[in-house]
Amino acid sequence: MKSPEQSKLHVRILSPTRTYLDAEAISVSGNNKVGRFDILADHANFFSLLTEGELVVDMGNSSTFKLPVSQGIVKVTNNVVTFFVDIEQAHAVEQHANPAESS
Repeated sequence: MKSPEQSKLHVRILSPTRTYLDAEAISVSGNNKVGRFDILADHANFFSLLTEGELVVDMGNSSTFKLPVSQGIVKVTNNVVTFFVDIEQAHAVEQHANPAESS
């Protein structure tokens, strides 16, 4: 049987402009087109588009990190969960700041 330390995920939640979270966690939940999904340690490799909703990260010891997102991507490989969130919004802001680049 694995110890709790071996059963953790490394969760990163990133946007184009900042890192929201880079920490160990017990589980993470989010939304995709099919509905709500949960990721625990030793999850199969997984890649999905996120839909609007809330990412919920169980940090252990009754601690939870929550972040509302409008859209994004999640990738799971070898107990590393990486979320790239709100990519379109940041791209739209960048295009607005540099209108010459959008043509």
